[in-house]
Amino acid sequence: MKKILRFMRSMRFGIILLITIAILCVLATVLNMESIYHSWYFITLFALLSANLVLCSVLRVRGIGARRRALLEKAKTSEMWISLPMEKQETWLKRNAFKKHESGAYLRFGAGMFGSFITHLALMLLLIAAACNFMLADKNDYSIFVGDSVHLTDGTSLTVDAFSTEGERGETLYTSEVTATLPGGSMQRAEIRVNYPVRIGRYKVYQQAFSTCAVIGVRTGIGQPEERVCLDDSAFLSLDGTNGIYYIQLFGNVIEDETGVQVSSSGDLIRPAYEIQKATGSTQESGLVYPGTTLEVGGVYYTMYEPERYPILRVKIQPEWTLWFLYLAFALMVAGLFLCFFHTPVAAVRRGDGIGFAADKDIDDWVESKRLEAKEDESC
Repeated sequence: MKKILRFMRSMRFGIILLITIAILCVLATVLNMESIYHSWYFITLFALLSANLVLCSVLRVRGIGARRRALLEKAKTSEMWISLPMEKQETWLKRNAFKKHESGAYLRFGAGMFGSFITHLALMLLLIAAACNFMLADKNDYSIFVGDSVHLTDGTSLTVDAFSTEGERGETLYTSEVTATLPGGSMQRAEIRVNYPVRIGRYKVYQQAFSTCAVIGVRTGIGQPEERVCLDDSAFLSLDGTNGIYYIQLFGNVIEDETGVQVSSSGDLIRPAYEIQKATGSTQESGLVYPGTTLEVGGVYYTMYEPERYPILRVKIQPEWTLWFLYLAFALMVAGLFLCFFHTPVAAVRRGDGIGFAADKDIDDWVESKRLEAKEDESC
């Protein structure tokens, strides 16, 4: 049991867990496999890392007192010292930020002993904050046709102005151009691409996916205004509920074999066609209709247009307190690292011929500089 606990609190085990979690996060992002974050093995790894950090933190807190005592004892026999008369030692120690300990020795930067504990505690809080930020985030996917809008809960509206699947150089690049109207009335225009989300007000908007819709124009007569509808599922278009057209599905590429039989296949929009059922009273007629074709049913004109692609945007918002929690954990980590690297604890003991020093790290240069400083004070 002791061996298991020793391994669980070791730095090696913590590093192994961090690397494994990092690899899984990269896979989830690159392969768009968000289910990894909810998997039992990811949660288990996360829990083990939290346990590792808790054990490390507890051990470091418990060891601070013993470390302080060992450092003060070490200073009594230390070979690092500066020559200074007894009557000037107290003043010199206070001037150099040393504080008297109950044992009679002195300690400088004693708070530095908490640096490792604070750093480990901050790491644990960062993990908790990240988990809360992810698990408590409100995520919704919206299918928005070009020109249409979606209204979010706080009054923000998103309008898709354009959507493209190719970049300027012909590469595959899914891009949505959106205009956001914020609750205060201000407007924000943004370009959202895969792996390049955009912050809009309180929300973060991602280019999640895309789909294709059939575009059909409807006119009640020649010369009448036309209303276009985008259909991503089968639908019956009719004014009287009896006569009209029933849109069944879209084929991305329709070809004909040598016998003239039409063979339909889905995929890229190479030669698209709509499967339509024309209903006139009790008569129904099915077939494939290509873009550019107009069908007249009961005095209503239905025009087939080129199908359009539209984006599926993921809108995500986190509770504000989780963000502040994340900032607090990060600030705590900065403080812990600052104490670790810039507040090295130094113990000092007064002797008849000078002051002896001891530290866990190399302070030879610091002692030498203080020795020169003490000589200058003696010469004054």
